[in-house]
Amino acid sequence: MSTIKVNNIQSRTGSAISFTSGDTITIPSGATFTNNGTANGFPGLGKIGQVVIGERTAQTSLGTDSFVDLNLSQSITPSATSSKILILGSIMGCQVDTASNSRLDIRLQRDIAGGGYSQISSTSGANYFRTGTTLSFRAGGFAFNWIDSPNSTGSVTYKFQGQGVDCVVSGAFTNKDGNSGRSTIILLEILA
Repeated sequence: MSTIKVNNIQSRTGSAISFTSGDTITIPSGATFTNNGTANGFPGLGKIGQVVIGERTAQTSLGTDSFVDLNLSQSITPSATSSKILILGSIMGCQVDTASNSRLDIRLQRDIAGGGYSQISSTSGANYFRTGTTLSFRAGGFAFNWIDSPNSTGSVTYKFQGQGVDCVVSGAFTNKDGNSGRSTIILLEILA
C-alpha cells in the first residue's frame, strides 16, 4: 500500500473531486472527519452531534401561583450556531388538592453564556390535573419536550421551573420519596 502525504487536495479542473465507483474511503479510529460545508449522500452523518443528561432525585418544594426552579438543569455547548437543541424532560410530581382546579404547571428556561435566564417555552398548563381529594397524589413521568435554536457556540443551560395552582404542593416534580423515580433532562445537539 502506498502513502501520499499532502496538506490540501484540489481538483485539477473544475470544482469536483471524484472517486471510482466501488472505492472505499476509510476513516480510522482516532481520526476526525470535519465537515465545514454541505455533506450530501451520507445517511446518518450530520445528525446527532452530542447528548448530555442531567437528573435529580431530591425533592423540591413548590409554592402556589409562583414559579420556582426545580433544580433540574443541564448545560450543552453547541458545535455550530446552526445547530438545534432537542430538550427531553421526564418530570416526577406530587400534589395535594385544595380546590376544584388544582394542577401543577411546568415551563422551560434558557441561559446562553451566562447572559441570564429567559423563558423559551409556553407554560405547560393543567398538568398533573387532580381534583376531589385532599390526599397526596403522586404523578410521574410527565414528558416535556422542546426544540430550540440558540444560535450560539457558547455554553447553553436549560432548566425547568414549576408552580402549583390552587393546590398545596408536596415535593413536586423531582420525587416524593424513595419509591418515586428520578426526574431527567436530556439535551441532544441536532446538527444542520
